[in-house]
Amino acid sequence: MFGRKRSTDVDNRLPPVLETPEESRAREKDLKTRLLMRVWDSFGKTGEERSFLLKMDLFLLLYIILSYLIKTLDSTNINNAYVSGMQEELSLYGNELSLFSTFFSVGYFLGSVPSQILINRIRPSLVIPSIEIIWSAVTMATAGCHNARSIYGVRLIMGFLEASIFPSFSHIIGSWYTPEELGKRYSLFYMAQPLANMFSGYIQAGVYTSMNGLAGLSGWRWLFIIDGVVSIPVAAYGFIALPDYPTKCHAFYLSERELLIANMRMDRTGRKPPVKITLQSFLSMWKTWRPYLFLPLYNLDLLTFYFLYFNLWLKSLKIYSVQEINVIPTGGYAIALVSGYVLGSISDAIGMRWPGWIFAVCCKLVGSAILAVWDVGFHAKMFGFMIGYIGYAGFPLLLTWASEAFQDDPQSRGVLVGWGNTINMIFGFWWAVVVYPAEQAPTYTVGYKLIAPMAGLELVLIGLFYYMIKREQKLKGMVTNDYGLAVEKEDLVDKLECGKDVETNTSDDKKETKTEVKQISVFE
Repeated sequence: MFGRKRSTDVDNRLPPVLETPEESRAREKDLKTRLLMRVWDSFGKTGEERSFLLKMDLFLLLYIILSYLIKTLDSTNINNAYVSGMQEELSLYGNELSLFSTFFSVGYFLGSVPSQILINRIRPSLVIPSIEIIWSAVTMATAGCHNARSIYGVRLIMGFLEASIFPSFSHIIGSWYTPEELGKRYSLFYMAQPLANMFSGYIQAGVYTSMNGLAGLSGWRWLFIIDGVVSIPVAAYGFIALPDYPTKCHAFYLSERELLIANMRMDRTGRKPPVKITLQSFLSMWKTWRPYLFLPLYNLDLLTFYFLYFNLWLKSLKIYSVQEINVIPTGGYAIALVSGYVLGSISDAIGMRWPGWIFAVCCKLVGSAILAVWDVGFHAKMFGFMIGYIGYAGFPLLLTWASEAFQDDPQSRGVLVGWGNTINMIFGFWWAVVVYPAEQAPTYTVGYKLIAPMAGLELVLIGLFYYMIKREQKLKGMVTNDYGLAVEKEDLVDKLECGKDVETNTSDDKKETKTEVKQISVFE
């Protein structure tokens, strides 16, 4: 409807010439190119590949960021609405705020398995935008709720609808970008979350000032109406912008030659294309070590986001206006945005994901330890909350690392993120109610004391994750390709297949292509 399926076989045409990583690094000796590449990697590409990347960024990446930003706006709007008049208007003086998250998590859990099956069987470019349109209508329905029970129902439906969004976006991004591009794009995708939190604070402050009482509606009700209205054109853009996968692409903006480039790029990195899930392949994934280490890391990282209750502490001080309570936390989200881009870019430049991730986790450990003590004064508390926002930058590095480490197995690469979200939502049933009960706000005598040792455990598991990846690669006899990624020897794509002939002299004057390989050490 919005594009036709194109074949990746291009007859009677020369193969596209893609630069190898060595050639790219050689051109980086030019100072101008080197500086531009540090800002955005596509400046380091040449010709057709740069044009291809520009299209992917303007369509795929832009749509994913906008879509995820809108979804996160809704989640943040619940907290902002609560401190901006909802609590008083609906008489929410119990655990209702925590239960809003609980009902959303129940819906997410119920929708997780059906959504994974649906996305695996039907094109994401049709499923996801359609879900977003329904989601928009349900979001606006929040403005019509007059008690906690009706909001519980709305949150349940919204969680069910959102279950497919994040896992699908994670898998699609990993299917189009190479390792030197992936870290910063995963970070920008995930940084839509703190960006949404920033916008929500400013929007709520502006709405409360200018629209509170307009048409007889409270300012917090207008917040959800605006959220739903804005998401409709984003959903419409999704029908056009989502390209599905390189091997099965329906995007109108990619030519057959550009699809050939896309598939060559993935072949060169050694990344296997997505496949349909079968019961046998699903069960075989659970016979490996991967889910049993990845899933605890995935959820530990998310559960240690202790700074999400910053605005409740500000409200408890009784020295700030409603507008200030909404705006002050945006400084923390600005820190998250900058640290996410910087750490993602550094990880692409050095080809390693774990250093930035460890730094982000250490920031959460320090901040939560300060708040666990609590009686440390105003400025120390402010620092404890603010430094935690750097923790946002660690999660996309986990996604990037897993996408590369599991690139030989499409099942693990695609399904584990969905299961990670499912488990996270199971925690959502009770985590906020038990660890952050409303009656303990803002001190949370259990919550902040629990986060610091959890962050310490996460650091230990990061080291174990690194060791297990290297151990598995050595046992399989894998070798590193031009990108420093581990691949099977038979999957090693050389320069000839990327449009570059590498000739050496032989006794019979025939061409021979050589590819340098490097054996992997478990302690490398």
